[in-house]
Amino acid sequence: MPGQDAGASGMDIANTLRNTRPAHTPPSMAVTHHGVRFYGERHIVPTRGRPRQGGTPGLVSALAAEGTHEGRCGVMQAAIHAIGFDYLGYGTAANVGGQIQPRTFFDTYTAPGWRDRYFRERYFEIDPRNPQPGMFGLPMVWDADDLEQGIDGKATPLRLRRFLDDLRDAGIRSGVFLNLPMPSTSDIVIISFMSGIESRRWIGDTVLGQALTLGLGLHEFLTCHAEIPATAEKPREGLSDVQREILACLAQGLSDKQIARQMAMSVFNVDYHMRRLRSHFGVRNRVQLAAAATLLRPAGVRIGGPREVLAEA
Repeated sequence: MPGQDAGASGMDIANTLRNTRPAHTPPSMAVTHHGVRFYGERHIVPTRGRPRQGGTPGLVSALAAEGTHEGRCGVMQAAIHAIGFDYLGYGTAANVGGQIQPRTFFDTYTAPGWRDRYFRERYFEIDPRNPQPGMFGLPMVWDADDLEQGIDGKATPLRLRRFLDDLRDAGIRSGVFLNLPMPSTSDIVIISFMSGIESRRWIGDTVLGQALTLGLGLHEFLTCHAEIPATAEKPREGLSDVQREILACLAQGLSDKQIARQMAMSVFNVDYHMRRLRSHFGVRNRVQLAAAATLLRPAGVRIGGPREVLAEA
């Protein structure tokens, strides 16, 4: 049964299978598409000094001890496979206008081709595993049949059917889905374990516990023991104060008319700046532009101009 021999700690797994090479090589550059920043193991720079001994998960210590991204990939791939899963996805998302909008995605361990398909088709808008804004709960154990039977009317059956077909085509049939809040921000972290096994019945309490331990270990390493570059693209410079204020208003969920009224300008001027901003960030619509705006600022830092129209999050 998958996971039955996975009782060893993350350090034991690392010591046994340290030289395992990943099947999926991360891209050579971190990129941002449609407001979502993609990065991989290759872009991570571990902070100096090892984690303090005692109270630190073995997996975190093992990852911090590795001096190369190939070594860290070997540790993680071995751990993922040891508990019965094929892939792992890790990302962050923000509440933008009452909707979950992805901000970052760590793609080293996901199914080949699935990242591009998922975000190109904007499946996160209808993915029934995604949490409602502000709602957090227990880990979700799922399989494709469960998702198919749980249609709640928020997505058209045709689009949801395409999502499920693409999910199966990518070799993803069951898994564990976990979301948790990020301290001091409105963002959430989403961790997804994926398997090609048809039914979720193989994911018992032991496997679930191991998945949670592994996922939270990766989360601790990425957030506490590694530096991740903000972006590998050229900085988006050249925004005027007016454009920054418009982005701030957009992040608040204001309509064009409300932005025009607040900034004492015509709706035509707002529309003009919106078109310029969409071109500037390489996005297609308001939701994507709002997501791109959130990437301009760390949590709690305003992006508005002199009038500071964006309230603290």
